[in-house]
Amino acid sequence: MKLIKFNLIFVPVLALCLGCIAYITRKMLLDDARQEVIQNARLILEASLSSRTYTTKQVAPVLQQQGFKLQAALAQIRKTIELLSVAPDSNAAKDLRARDKQYFMLGQQRLWEAQQPFLQSLKEQPEELADTDFHPQSVTASAATESFNYLREKFPDYFYKESTLNPSNPRDRATDWEADVVNLFRNGRARDEFVNTRDTSTTGTSLFLARPIKVTNVSCLECHSTPDKAPPAMLRLYGPDNGFGWKMNEIIGAQIVSVPMTIPLQMAQTTFQRLALWLAGAFLCILLVANLGVAIAARPRRKPDDSIPFQAV
Repeated sequence: MKLIKFNLIFVPVLALCLGCIAYITRKMLLDDARQEVIQNARLILEASLSSRTYTTKQVAPVLQQQGFKLQAALAQIRKTIELLSVAPDSNAAKDLRARDKQYFMLGQQRLWEAQQPFLQSLKEQPEELADTDFHPQSVTASAATESFNYLREKFPDYFYKESTLNPSNPRDRATDWEADVVNLFRNGRARDEFVNTRDTSTTGTSLFLARPIKVTNVSCLECHSTPDKAPPAMLRLYGPDNGFGWKMNEIIGAQIVSVPMTIPLQMAQTTFQRLALWLAGAFLCILLVANLGVAIAARPRRKPDDSIPFQAV
């Protein structure tokens, strides 16, 4: 009877303790999994920012220097062509006799005529050598996106995009949910960073981390203020309708990194299940030992038999 009363009290308390420990443990494991995914997203975002910085500080100056050298070389070629294209000077043979002067001028004229096709071909070379195309590879946003695309070849479930409300490249245009994230920064409801999850049809639950893209450099306005100030090569590539009207200190988009949570959540769930089995086994052992102890403690003790008379020796 005492054992039954003990179990009626001890088993519910034990079950309550087991439930609380299981709940807290599961929550901690899931929170740790989420924090790990957030840290991975931050690492990916910082790697993309490093790619942007590398393009700005090392690639762009090299391309600009090469462009200056090419322009200087082309200017020298044009100058040389102009000097060679001058018609023969009749005064050069003024000290010669009439007959020699005639031969000299005739030779000069024929040499000049023979040079003209060659010089004409040289005149076309500077235009062909001049790099008048627009290279998206020199743009920081494009460099970061293209670099990450190589990573996606091995990890297709990971995603990085510089989502912009009014981009030059249509690839960077924000989708509906991405535009909502950008507007959170524009409206002040999110400041330096925004973290949330969303369900996708391909990867399941994904965590995304976003940071605002703000126009803080005047050089950005050289290409994105008005079409008349943009490079002609850029207009030929993207057209004059998109990517303009940006203003200084305006939030025009957001860098968004998306990381799948399926695997970390599965690992956390598997760890919790194993831990729950160990806890259940430990509590079962405690229950058995406690019942055994109560049973031993509640067992009636045998008293001495008073009916046996005392015999003196």
